Amino acid sequence: VYGALHGRGTALVRQLWDGLEAIEAVKLYGPPPGNPRTPTVAFTVRGVRPEDVAARLADRGVFVSHGDFYARTVVERLGLADSGLVRAGCGIYTTAGEVSRLIAGIQDITGA
Repeated sequence: VYGALHGRGTALVRQLWDGLEAIEAVKLYGPPPGNPRTPTVAFTVRGVRPEDVAARLADRGVFVSHGDFYARTVVERLGLADSGLVRAGCGIYTTAGEVSRLIAGIQDITGA
């Protein structure tokens, strides 16, 4: 069971990473899929504050978090202390359709 859940989570993170990576205005942080990682993706959208990205996605029924996630030192070293990051996670309840909606929301925000 755990192997199946891990495989499903890995596929969702890959879908999310690849979809966001294809959008020029998105910068991803952390190790890409295929490396040891949690099923969350941290990113920024050029020219849009993370809190605004989160609010605009929420308007579409897609919920992400924003800020420093108690990793203030890392966020400061990334030069993002004033605004933070957007973080999207893929839990056991996340569907591929929800990941697609998040990617489409970011495409709309960026005009991609």
